[in-house]
Amino acid sequence: MSDSSTKELLVFEVAGHNFAVPLSEVEEVVPSNSITKIPNSPHFLLGLSAVRGKVMGVIDAGLRYGLGTALNAFFLVCRVRGNLTAITIDRALFAGELSVRELAPDELELARSLSGVDSKFVRGGFEILEKIDEAGATRSTGTRCVCVDPDLFVSAEMASRLGEAA
Repeated sequence: MSDSSTKELLVFEVAGHNFAVPLSEVEEVVPSNSITKIPNSPHFLLGLSAVRGKVMGVIDAGLRYGLGTALNAFFLVCRVRGNLTAITIDRALFAGELSVRELAPDELELARSLSGVDSKFVRGGFEILEKIDEAGATRSTGTRCVCVDPDLFVSAEMASRLGEAA
C-alpha cells in the first residue's frame, strides 16, 4: 500500500466499535473503579471517580455515542475541554506509533454510520496497517477506527461545572 502514514494513536473499543484518539491527548488507561453519582446530571455522565488521587468526571462513551451499554472495564483518562476526565471504554486495542491509511470520505461515512456515532464527534478515520518488510511495505490488519474528539464529549458549560465538581 502506498498511501500509508504513521500516527500516534490510542485505538480502543466501545460496544464492539473501534475508535481512536491522538495519543498526545491521552494521560493513561486504567481499570475502572468506583463512581459517585452526581444528582441531576446527563445520562452519560456517570459521576465522579478518583484516579491516582485525582477526582474527575466519568463519561460513559457507549451512552454518549448512543451505542447503549458497554463493558466500561477501563477509564481512558484525558483532558476534555481542559478538565482531566475519565471516559469509559471496553478495552484498548493499539497504542503508539501506528501505520495507518486515512479513510476516504465514503469509507469514513460508512464506518461512522455502522458505529452509529453522530458525525459531530468524528474527526476522521483510519485503517490500521502492519509493516510486512524492512522496506516499509504494509498490508491491512482489517481494523478500521473512527477518530473522535474528546473535547466534544461535553459542552463548554458542562465542562466548567464538571471542573467545579471535581
